[in-house]
Amino acid sequence: MAGGAAPSGGGARVIIIKKKAKGHGGHHGGAWKVAYADFVTAMMAFFMVMWLLAQTDQQTRQQLSDYFRTGVFSGAPSVLNGGSGIQNKGYFDVVGQSAIQPESAQFERIAAAVRAAMQRELTEDPAMKRLAQQLKVSVTEEGLLIQILDGSGDDLLFDRSSSDLKPRLDQLLAVIAPILGRLDNKIQVHGHTDAKPFPAGSTRSNWQLSFERADAARLVLEKNGLKKGQIGGVFAHGSSALYNAKEPYAPENRRLAILAVRKGLETYASQGMSPKPQPAPTKPAPPAKSPTAKHAEESEDAPN
Repeated sequence: MAGGAAPSGGGARVIIIKKKAKGHGGHHGGAWKVAYADFVTAMMAFFMVMWLLAQTDQQTRQQLSDYFRTGVFSGAPSVLNGGSGIQNKGYFDVVGQSAIQPESAQFERIAAAVRAAMQRELTEDPAMKRLAQQLKVSVTEEGLLIQILDGSGDDLLFDRSSSDLKPRLDQLLAVIAPILGRLDNKIQVHGHTDAKPFPAGSTRSNWQLSFERADAARLVLEKNGLKKGQIGGVFAHGSSALYNAKEPYAPENRRLAILAVRKGLETYASQGMSPKPQPAPTKPAPPAKSPTAKHAEESEDAPN
């Protein structure tokens, strides 16, 4: 039949549909999501830091600043920049002003306790008066400094050229020791002599003598109240750090210095530097002596 006859073979017609791929899909992948996530994370961290800073006081912020400051000492040059990384600075430069306030308050309480203990000793033993007058207690950049100076007229601390403690000095150290034992700070003992040398040909020196005296004081302190391991060092200075530099032979140059070192300064102080002494008292100038009398007086004096 013409017109309406089906194709021979009776098979169904196959229809093929072709779809054209869109050419812009490759430019809109998921990479932007990674960048956006990084941005959101950074902003969250930023606002978290801002919130934390708003919750802290000035002292805490100062401590954080000191912690992240470049170098061990504030303002210290970096080794990478050609500097040594170490500067000879005081404790206020090393740790920061705000960090020392609580410790200074504790040192002041200990200093007051030492003075009160000396007053009690004077009540019980008036003979301690002269030695008590030679006791200097102060809070310094290095820590709590206790200085015991020798006096004029006779030897209050040691016999000349000897490291044997006088009974009053032994008694004084026994009073100080348990008070210092309340601290957790390391204790240093520094020995000093005057500038008078030993006689020619002697095998001893001011360096040796100052160490022996400091070590003898250490033994008394440990025996009478310091905690085990509290001693941080025993140092000999000879006559290299005079209390009264204008009078090298003055008796106050013969002294013991006991230093409770501030925490955080132990390594810095372990270099053995002499604690800064208080200014020497101003004394009126003695009357002039004839050269003959002066020579005779100096020849009779034993060293140190």
